[in-house]
Amino acid sequence: MKGRADHLYLGLAIGILFPFIAYFIYYLYGYRFMSIPVFIGHQKYNGLLLSNIRLCMIANLVPFFLFIYTERMKSARGILFSMFIWAGILGYLTYLA
Repeated sequence: MKGRADHLYLGLAIGILFPFIAYFIYYLYGYRFMSIPVFIGHQKYNGLLLSNIRLCMIANLVPFFLFIYTERMKSARGILFSMFIWAGILGYLTYLA
C-alpha cells in the first residue's frame, strides 16, 4: 500500500493549496461579515497579510506528518518542496514591502 497516492506532484499540489484553505477558514471564522476583497484590503492596510499567510503555512504540517506516518515519502517531499516555494514567494513579497 506504500505506492498508493505517493507522488511528488500530489504533495506539491496539497502543499500549495493548504495555506489558501487555512486562510479561507481564518476568514470564515473571524471576518465572515466582510466580503473577501474588503477583508484582503483590510489585511493589507493593517500590514497583516503576509504575517497571516506565513501562519497559514503551518497548516501544511498536518498533511506532511500524515504522509510521513503512512510512509508516503514522495508526497511528503512534495509538501516540503512547496514550503520552499512559499518561502521564496513570501521572502520576495516581504522584500518588496
